[in-house]
Amino acid sequence: MLNSWFRFWWYWLIIVTSGVIIFSLSLLIAPGFMQNFFDAMFFSTIPAHTNFSNEAYTYIKFLYGLLGAVMIGWSVALFYILWQPFRHEKIEGWFSMLTSVVAWFSIDTSFSLASGFWQNAVLNVAFFILFMIPLAATYTAFKNKKIDSNIYE
Repeated sequence: MLNSWFRFWWYWLIIVTSGVIIFSLSLLIAPGFMQNFFDAMFFSTIPAHTNFSNEAYTYIKFLYGLLGAVMIGWSVALFYILWQPFRHEKIEGWFSMLTSVVAWFSIDTSFSLASGFWQNAVLNVAFFILFMIPLAATYTAFKNKKIDSNIYE
């Protein structure tokens, strides 16, 4: 049985991961709305995409769908990690969450900054903080655990 503070942080991670899924689904089912969101975020104007050709705009909507699908796949993996090893306080669960979030954040944020889209890096920082607060808070529950060697057999 999870103690109450651990359960709070575990639910926090479930909610943040659910938020990633909702964001990802919106890329798939509401690409026009998301285009307006990114237009406002990147270009400070909502109809910025009207400057693109129809082919370019269609391709952008396709890429949003692809991005949404990949993010949903990542989130499903995070849900499994949270539901199994993390919830059972196995160190593999904590490290899997940490390395996955740090890898995404490092690569996505570096690419965003190198591409000149600092606004996306700011959005990444918000999600990163939402993941890292509960990971930092639950570290003590995991720090003295040993890796379960049976999972590799």
